[in-house]
Amino acid sequence: MDIPLSRSDYFRGIAKEARIRTRNRYFEQNPVLTETQTALIARPGLRRWLYVGDGPITGIYSQAGSFNDALFAASNNELYRIDKDETVTFVGAIPGAGATSSVVMAATSNIGTTPAFLFVAAGSSLMCYIENGYARGTVTGTPANSDVVRTDGTYYQFTNGSVDAGTPTGTSGNPWLIALGASSSEAWTNFANSINADGVEGVQYSTGLTVNPSVQLTAFTATDVSVRANAVGAIGNSIVTTETGAAIEWSQGATLTNGGSPIWFQVQTPDDVGIISLAYIASYVVVVPAQGQGINGRFYWIDPGETSIDPLDFATAERAPDPISDVVVFGDQFWLPGSGTTEAWYFSGNENSPVLRVQGVVFDRGAWDGTAIQVKESMIIVDNEGAVFQLSGGMKRISRPDIEERIRQEIAFQKLSGL
Repeated sequence: MDIPLSRSDYFRGIAKEARIRTRNRYFEQNPVLTETQTALIARPGLRRWLYVGDGPITGIYSQAGSFNDALFAASNNELYRIDKDETVTFVGAIPGAGATSSVVMAATSNIGTTPAFLFVAAGSSLMCYIENGYARGTVTGTPANSDVVRTDGTYYQFTNGSVDAGTPTGTSGNPWLIALGASSSEAWTNFANSINADGVEGVQYSTGLTVNPSVQLTAFTATDVSVRANAVGAIGNSIVTTETGAAIEWSQGATLTNGGSPIWFQVQTPDDVGIISLAYIASYVVVVPAQGQGINGRFYWIDPGETSIDPLDFATAERAPDPISDVVVFGDQFWLPGSGTTEAWYFSGNENSPVLRVQGVVFDRGAWDGTAIQVKESMIIVDNEGAVFQLSGGMKRISRPDIEERIRQEIAFQKLSGL
């Protein structure tokens, strides 16, 4: 008599068949057992390795060659670093993360003197962790006419007159002129835009103003502006930060501070959009923003060695206007699963067209959010109907009807629960 041995859990509710459960075992062919040559090998139970935070674990990540091969674990809304000697270090809070969220991460490697970066997001703010951090500082308060702010050898002066008066050159005697505007919020916005010279010259600041050679903008609000040194490590602690205004000050003191120490900071995103997926490829970081009307299919990228997103560094999935939910690196390409289609892109090395879509490679099959994953030389996705497909040159269905039925039940449950 042939005893039936199930290779996996089996259940077909539509056919009202009996449920067969297979617990802690996996299937393997064995030529010496039964006519069907089937063996079910016992799988050892799992045991706890480490306690990290209060849980639950909402994301884990490690990139060989980055951060001494440390493991990063998101526990509820907190990020922890776990080194190979099992030392656990708290990194920081993750905006938007929670017990039911999914935290995504992507790490770069060292590029010359530029340190490795770890980017982290959970649908809200994009955060960055650096082990050997940049020196940083924040100027805050209420600017007034003629107030001067200094960063290293560059001087900026707020004015309620013309920003092109005299011969501004950024020196002590002829500082760059910053429009004071009608409020401190407007004044700090103009000053923030002057640091990286990405505002409107002749309106927000002096015509001919150049990028600050010593620091770059990290964040700004209606009441302050934060910068960090361009040079990595403790060397940035020597950058002078002073001011002459009675109602403004550098909160960290007369120089930037904390260079060389770990840093956890927020990365400004275009229009403050939330980030839902990240991937590292060819020294770039691909960033998928929360999708919505007018932004469906869009993705950004962060250039090698940078921690900021240029608002102009973006592209849009071309095959269909459906929103994308993920980015998955597959060989030298990155794939963008959407709700109805999946496209493949790559970095071209062309300065004028840095990213291009792989022509002729598109699948008219979308993915259930968060299910796309690379498995060796292929990508596995679960579509919105519960079917599992393997993408590798072509598309191959690898799921059985009973598995698809269970997946559909989970999809329906999560939609009903609002997850």
